[in-house]
Amino acid sequence: MATPNPLLDAVPRPSTGKPAVEYPYSDGKVLMETEPHARSIVAMRNQLETHFMARADVYVAGSMAVYYGQGDATAVVVPDVFVVLGAEQKEGRKSYLIWEEGGGAPSFVVEVASESTSRRDATSKRATYERIGVREYWRFDPLGVLIPGRLEGWRLEGDRYQPVRAVRPAGWYRSEALGLELRAERWLLRFHDPLLGRDLLTHAEASTALEVAEHERDRANQRIRELEARLRSSGDAG
Repeated sequence: MATPNPLLDAVPRPSTGKPAVEYPYSDGKVLMETEPHARSIVAMRNQLETHFMARADVYVAGSMAVYYGQGDATAVVVPDVFVVLGAEQKEGRKSYLIWEEGGGAPSFVVEVASESTSRRDATSKRATYERIGVREYWRFDPLGVLIPGRLEGWRLEGDRYQPVRAVRPAGWYRSEALGLELRAERWLLRFHDPLLGRDLLTHAEASTALEVAEHERDRANQRIRELEARLRSSGDAG
């Protein structure tokens, strides 16, 4: 089960007899993103969904309404990508209501910086994530114009955020929440598994790697057939 969030206990519940509060999963607005922004969000989810696929208690999502105050439909944030440790990997969620998930806030959140959202992401939205108990909050800039080094993060220490420092050269940071390392690679936020010593792959990269492996396997099989044919020829000649 996800870790209960004390903040939720202080949120007033709707009184009996009053109409049920609706928590919209869409505000009816068209989401517009640049191509690098859209690619980076999809690539992040690719890597994390595949990495946690075997974990039934880890939920990876993004661009989904996360409601954190029962009875208050305005208490909502919409992270570009988020991971909840301790939440069931069930299908069909239209939005994420923290109090229906055992009180567990997302453990890890990434917002992709844009001209229209960057200031709010770095101020009021960061304050909200801090207040509701999001363990780590990261901002990624695929265009490299809003954030020096393209990547910055904060981690809860007590109940306050502190900046996350790089752990090794080339801009690698460590996510204690996920047990992964991450760094900016132009438009891509790359995740790395330090236990296995390998980078996580996007779906496109995994498909390419599979094609290369199949090609190498076909070449090896062809080489074996050629050698077997030569051995047979040598035997017949003898």
